[in-house]
Amino acid sequence: MPTTYVAVDLEAIKHNLQQVRSRLADGSQLMAVVKGNGYGHGMVPVAQACAEAGADWLGVSLVDAGVQLREAGLELPILVFVPPLAEDCQLAVAQGLTVTVTTEEHLAWLREAAQATGQPALAHIYVDSELGRPSADEDLPRLIEIAAGFPQLQITGVYTHLDSTRQPAIQALDIIKPGAELQAFAATVKALGRQHLGTQLLFHAAASALFLQQPEAHLDMVRIGTLLYGQYPAVVSQKLRTLDLRNTFELRTRIVGIAELPRGATVGYGKEFVCRRETRVATLPIGYAHGLSLIPESLARRRHCWWRRLLRERDTDYAIIGTQQVPIIGRIAMDQCCVDVTDVPEVQVGTEVVIPTRRVTISSTVPRCYN
Repeated sequence: MPTTYVAVDLEAIKHNLQQVRSRLADGSQLMAVVKGNGYGHGMVPVAQACAEAGADWLGVSLVDAGVQLREAGLELPILVFVPPLAEDCQLAVAQGLTVTVTTEEHLAWLREAAQATGQPALAHIYVDSELGRPSADEDLPRLIEIAAGFPQLQITGVYTHLDSTRQPAIQALDIIKPGAELQAFAATVKALGRQHLGTQLLFHAAASALFLQQPEAHLDMVRIGTLLYGQYPAVVSQKLRTLDLRNTFELRTRIVGIAELPRGATVGYGKEFVCRRETRVATLPIGYAHGLSLIPESLARRRHCWWRRLLRERDTDYAIIGTQQVPIIGRIAMDQCCVDVTDVPEVQVGTEVVIPTRRVTISSTVPRCYN
């Protein structure tokens, strides 16, 4: 086993997906979002686990990621969220990926790619919801009408994405019936599909937060990321946190050295941490090159950086040995950091340590070990 590694529990991911499916509205499909290297867990193994657990679709950011999944043998429909550049369209079409489009130019690129490969080009149209991203918006009917004139181009869905950092806005129709605004838009999308394409378009809007907050928004499909990885979106209230989610990710390392420092000694670059007592300091072989924050939260608090806490910018401020939390002290270096183990006298060189951290920020060079 490597000294520093990420332990990934694929069975927990499967369990979490099944928990989500148990709450899914009848007729709704489930897209497992595996962007960001599977939220730091490793994209291909996570995607395979989700496929085995019953996911209907997979979601990635870029064409290259979709190609990796195809090369790994995954045959589920794959939606690419970021609209591709012209040079990526032919590869996307050849691999049977469904890409996001927002402009007539995107349609033209896909038409050319379909003609070059002899395969149909698959696409969903994105409509923005106050995120300021490129969007079809008022051009939606025109894009569907144009696509209808391209036999090689198949528009199979329309979607939007709501801001998960705040509660969903209450629109006029929602006062009468929860979710009515989205359902009205979905009805418009389906009418456009029948009118111009002679088919039923998928419409999807809900990611993890809205999935829990508003069952009426499940519609044709939900896109689930955070929940699969054992975490709730911050905006979800406690009363809605009723899924039996399991932890899927642990960053683990081992103590490589222990020093006994006197009161007044300093730890780390800048000498910003001063020992207020005789302190037993353990060194861990992990630092910001692996994806940890440069300054631990404990030090930021001492420097009165209230805005970090306000913005929830918390990478890690402690490590865990057994069941006990130990503070990370001093600045985090490129390849090392220190923890105060004075209150855990039994630790020694080689003792395993778990570091809670944001999953996606952990470098892909850190080995992932799967159960």
